[in-house]
Amino acid sequence: MQGNIEKISLSKCKSVLQSDGSVYSDQDIIEIRDYLYKLAEMDYEVFLKLKLREEEFEKEKQQSPENDLKQAA
Repeated sequence: MQGNIEKISLSKCKSVLQSDGSVYSDQDIIEIRDYLYKLAEMDYEVFLKLKLREEEFEKEKQQSPENDLKQAA
């Protein structure tokens, strides 16, 4: 994880996870919360990579017509 991220409190996680009547131990809730944070981190990393790839594609696309014109001259 990046830096010291303040995680959602155990009590808030417990209220959300147990809202349907399910019962989880504190350790289960901590593991679920940590797993979800890891998934979110991976999703964010993928988002950043896709965004960078799109920006690079747009740069190439904008430069491409200029290169075509130079080669034709």
